[in-house]
Amino acid sequence: MQALAASNVPAGPRRPRRGRRLLAMAAGALAAGAAAIALAAALAPPHVSADGLVTLGGLRLQAWLGDRAAAHELAERYAKGRGVAPDPALALRWHEAAAGRGDAASAYALARHHGGATGVSVDPARALAWLRRAAEGGHAPAQLDLAFQLLAGSGGAPRDPAQALRWFAAAAEGGSASAVCMLGDFHRDGLGGVAADPVAAYRWYARAAALDDRCAPKAQYELYVSHATGRGVPPDLPQAMQWLQKAAHGGNPQAQATLGRHYERGEGVPQDPGLAVSWRRKSREGVSMHDDHDHGPPPCPRWVSARMARMNGCAA
Repeated sequence: MQALAASNVPAGPRRPRRGRRLLAMAAGALAAGAAAIALAAALAPPHVSADGLVTLGGLRLQAWLGDRAAAHELAERYAKGRGVAPDPALALRWHEAAAGRGDAASAYALARHHGGATGVSVDPARALAWLRRAAEGGHAPAQLDLAFQLLAGSGGAPRDPAQALRWFAAAAEGGSASAVCMLGDFHRDGLGGVAADPVAAYRWYARAAALDDRCAPKAQYELYVSHATGRGVPPDLPQAMQWLQKAAHGGNPQAQATLGRHYERGEGVPQDPGLAVSWRRKSREGVSMHDDHDHGPPPCPRWVSARMARMNGCAA
């Protein structure tokens, strides 16, 4: 009887166990599905709109999945209002996200933001920290800015011409024309721990003179000085005048004033008082309105002798 009674006792509820197993299976399936969706999104081509731009939703998805380039692009769109209403706060957040993942362009944007470029924040210490990160990440404009700050001892950076030379060299390798010009100056004057080397300076200026950049006329003027005075190359007045003409027509005020003196004296060009006055006036444009007077030649570099000064059109 006891055995029979025991056999009639229910074994207990089993549904909860089956329910837990089903819930666990469902959760696993959901997790696997989410992982599959994330993987597909990461491997699939970005969503592209009819105008060829990656859609905002596609960028957000890529950015949330850790794509630093997508985060940077989102920041730029919010900053400039490209396809979306401008939102400086969102732009800043996405720049921070991208820079935190190693995006040098976003680090440079943060350096400019904290340096006061956006008119919101002025924090020299943070600006310099982000600028260094951007420079170390290979961003040529950041390398150039850092080099100038180190050369001048500005923006919270200590004055360090040797480090400035290092960053000018890095920026030049990254394609910065201004950095190429500055390397010419460093080798011309012996700055940053390098010995003055007029031959090396000439090479840097020749490289800069061929670039389509606003520093090219300055480099062309330096090539004029080299050929006119025998600095790093044999003296060659016709070659010097070719470079001077290029620099003057390119808008370099010092070249324009010097060309005016050449026309006044008939040195290297036919004497022409009218062109002499015209070029001197041209050199004053943007300096002082309605000022047609000759204010005297600019000072010569310290290495120029009195004889060279006359040829160069500068004051020894």
